[in-house]
Amino acid sequence: MTRARKTEGTDRMNADCPIVIAGAGIAGVSAAYRLQGAGEAPFVVFEKESYIGGYSRTIRRGDFRFDLGGHRFYTKKPHVEEVVRRVVGDDLLEVDRTSRILFGGRLINYPLRPLNALRSLGLRGAGKAVLDYGAMKLGNLLSGDAAEETFERWALNRFGRHLYEIYFKGYTEKTWGIPCARLSADFAEQRIKGLSFREAVKDAIFKKGQDESLVRRFLYPRYGFGQIPDGMAASIREPNRILTRRPVVGVEHDGKRIRGVVTESPDGREERQPCCEFISSIPISALAGMLRPAPPSEALQAAKDLRYRDMVVLTLFLDAAQVTPDQWIYVPSQKIGFCRFHEPKNWSPEMAPPDRTALVVEYFCQQGDETWSASDAELASRAVEDLAATGFIERDWLHDYMTFHMPKAYPVYEIGYRQSLQTLEDYLARFENLYNVGRNATFLYTSSDHYIDMGLKAAENVLGHEHDLRLIGRESGYAETLSKEE
Repeated sequence: MTRARKTEGTDRMNADCPIVIAGAGIAGVSAAYRLQGAGEAPFVVFEKESYIGGYSRTIRRGDFRFDLGGHRFYTKKPHVEEVVRRVVGDDLLEVDRTSRILFGGRLINYPLRPLNALRSLGLRGAGKAVLDYGAMKLGNLLSGDAAEETFERWALNRFGRHLYEIYFKGYTEKTWGIPCARLSADFAEQRIKGLSFREAVKDAIFKKGQDESLVRRFLYPRYGFGQIPDGMAASIREPNRILTRRPVVGVEHDGKRIRGVVTESPDGREERQPCCEFISSIPISALAGMLRPAPPSEALQAAKDLRYRDMVVLTLFLDAAQVTPDQWIYVPSQKIGFCRFHEPKNWSPEMAPPDRTALVVEYFCQQGDETWSASDAELASRAVEDLAATGFIERDWLHDYMTFHMPKAYPVYEIGYRQSLQTLEDYLARFENLYNVGRNATFLYTSSDHYIDMGLKAAENVLGHEHDLRLIGRESGYAETLSKEE
């Protein structure tokens, strides 16, 4: 659903037939914030958890604060930045980005700077990388085949096999749980655009330009990323409401419009809420299973074919002032269970006491596997051993720990996902008043500013605009050049 439809008769928005927003994550509360500002459209937000913010919330534990995965904020959308600045105010900090990746006991800059990556290989390794890249280019020229359907082929075409296997293959497969030959090139196009072997030459000859500097710094709220959804939610006033512990369990329709949603109350009763417009951040595959009547079998099968990557977040509270100067450390080694960790106080000094720090460690996994099923103590013990073995911490620094299980943390761009997603989107397009927003509702892995933009523009569509929500997060060249937004 991309355009607004005028409502007539019983479809008019009123207290008995409001706009319904499913989910109070960053996209859902952005929609609510925009509607509250309009002051003319009654709405209710249903959130299944007891808190708002979804995976964008900030947790507080004693004197510590931390996000469920660090969320740096940067955007080339002036209207989105304006909203965030308005909500966070003077608490919005500007932070220099410092992230590194651990290879063979050495830390090198991340995102990879090709010249730096080559130097880290030594003379022999760099020579092999150059020869391998040349051989790959010659092979593509002779075969006439440089198609890039898979992430593996995308990376090989830009780096050659030697650099690909050293810097990309291991970490990517560890993160997504599938071989790179089964991961769609869409992942690379959306997440790591603009990086290639040729950048090594540019790095060596030219100074870094303004475009690159745009992503070397980011904005971050003083008391955690959760200040953004919290601030938006704080603006909601009666008769509009955000109801927590109210999961949506059914979505009723007449074949053309969503007519009502069924939620489960805290005491287990099902309650029906009529609606005129439905803004949903429910995972698109789960939404298909909630529809009443049910979709045709091909749409349900398409929903089953879409896969997500789950995550367990482990936070370690340490008796040390600081572990690294970095926001993120990426760890591709298959011998270490976690993929990356971040140190919250390097994002904002208010995230931990001056003499102590915390590490937020991310384990990518699938529900029911060994990592997902491990006890908190087991996971903490593994993490401490791995961090100590790699020289980041001392074992006796550990003061406390806690874990969070995050189902459907990321959509997986497995080969064939586009066909399944298209089938499902084609079916859902028949509902004139359905607007999917957010990472899992759109099956789009992009940045938080895009999800905020989705929520804002979905709300504006309800109010009469005609934004094409499908384009958000897919803007050509977004990662490299400053572009004007509508």
